[in-house]
Amino acid sequence: MDTGWQRADLWLRGSLPFFTAIILSLFAVVSWPVPYLGPVMPPLAFIALFYWSAHRPDLFPPAVSFFIGLLNDVLNDLPMGVSALLFTVSHQAICMHRRFFAESSFFILWAAFAIAVSIFMLLEWVLVSSVQWTTMPILPVIARIVIAILVFPLPCWAMIKLQRIVLVSE
Repeated sequence: MDTGWQRADLWLRGSLPFFTAIILSLFAVVSWPVPYLGPVMPPLAFIALFYWSAHRPDLFPPAVSFFIGLLNDVLNDLPMGVSALLFTVSHQAICMHRRFFAESSFFILWAAFAIAVSIFMLLEWVLVSSVQWTTMPILPVIARIVIAILVFPLPCWAMIKLQRIVLVSE
């Protein structure tokens, strides 16, 4: 028999990917005491999207990707819909290759992330430049890609631990 507490527990466990994506989205816009970090802050929400789309797409459906993308647009002052579109398309592309990720080592996952974040950030740069009718500077985009690739293991490790602890008994 399912009690209300059990249903709430299942709902909270199932919401873990959504909440980690929101938390990482907020971390990306917090004013950190590191000089010049703001313009080159890595796309932390994309790290969450990549991880959860590859490992638990059942808990991170396209609608969540779209919502996190909209949140990313608002928080980063991007033209509305750019991140939402890119997050949704990225989610679908990652889900299409989910089996490959499940059978791969961490280093293969990391390399796939490097490719995915590069494509994502360059497409975002093209779309934002197109919408704003100006060529945005490319150097901050390249720096964001490099930093995202370098920091990927830390949030990925945290999400692996969370998945093993919180979602193991699901």
